[in-house]
Amino acid sequence: MAFVERWRPETSSFHLLHSEIPITLDEIACLPHLPIRGTILSHGRLTKKEVMGMLIEEMGVDPAVTLEEVERIRGAHVRFHTLQRIYDAELFATHQAAGDKAEANIHRERVLRCYLLCLTGTHLFVDTSSTYTDVV
Repeated sequence: MAFVERWRPETSSFHLLHSEIPITLDEIACLPHLPIRGTILSHGRLTKKEVMGMLIEEMGVDPAVTLEEVERIRGAHVRFHTLQRIYDAELFATHQAAGDKAEANIHRERVLRCYLLCLTGTHLFVDTSSTYTDVV
């Protein structure tokens, strides 16, 4: 929450005690130690099956919910509303798994992925006419 309070969207930077620090997408991936697989944004057109696999594997979404989301959006996208539900569920699961460090870390990574997808879709790559963002 400390980082959220220090974020300045008008300058795309964090205002810390000693100065403002601009942040890049590479830093977003490196700071929370989330792995980047391959080159950033080097993907072609994703199939429904690939999108579903990403949501299930990387975000822990139920396959039935994933199918409904992919059918509704009709593309390699996820709605912000769905990301909020995933975020809330994974945050709750993180608190529930507090005794099991490995399990809690899995849920934390999913929470961060949801947050970063929302951040990139609403602040970095903004399309005000959309209610969704790319899965990748």
